[in-house]
Amino acid sequence: MFGEIRTGCAAALALARGNTGPVSALGDFWRSFRAAVVAFPLSLLMLAMVPHGFEMTGKLIAADIVGYICTWTAFPLIMVFVAERMLVFPRYWQFIVATNWANLLQSAVFTVVVLVNAAEFLPEPISAMLFMAAWFWILLFKWRLARHGLGIKHFPAVAIVLLDLALRLVIARATIWFGG
Repeated sequence: MFGEIRTGCAAALALARGNTGPVSALGDFWRSFRAAVVAFPLSLLMLAMVPHGFEMTGKLIAADIVGYICTWTAFPLIMVFVAERMLVFPRYWQFIVATNWANLLQSAVFTVVVLVNAAEFLPEPISAMLFMAAWFWILLFKWRLARHGLGIKHFPAVAIVLLDLALRLVIARATIWFGG
C-alpha cells in the first residue's frame, strides 16, 4: 500500500510538472480512491482541532464524514460532464487518478500547517503566511495538474481549479450547517 501511495503521489507531482512519463504508474481509476481512505485519518485529526465555538458532537462527526465522502465524489462526477464538453474526455481518467493522489498530498500539507498553527510554534503573522503559502502551492499544483493532465490551456485550467474549490466550499458550508 505504501508503495502505491508513493508511486501515485510522485506520478501526480510529475504530471503537474508536465512530465507525462510516469502517468502509466498512476494506476487504476477505482484504486486511486484509496487515497481517500489514507487521507481520512488526516481529516479526522483536523476535525478534532475544531475552532473554538464549535462543540464536538456526534452530529458534527456524522456530517463531516458525509461531507468527506461528498468532497471525494462530487468533483469526479461533475468532471465527467465538463471533460465531455471540453472534448478532453479521453484524458479524464488519468486526470481524476492524478487528482485523487493530489488530494492526498493536499490533505497532508494542510494537516501539517494546521498542526504547526495549533502548536503555536510560530508567531501569528508567520503562521498566517504559512497557511497562505500552503493554499498558493495547492492551487498552483491543481492548476498545473489540470493543464497537463487534461491537455488544456491556462484559463480553462483556472476554471477547473475554481470549480473544485467552489465545490469544496459549498460542501464544507453544508457540513457545518448540518453538523451544527
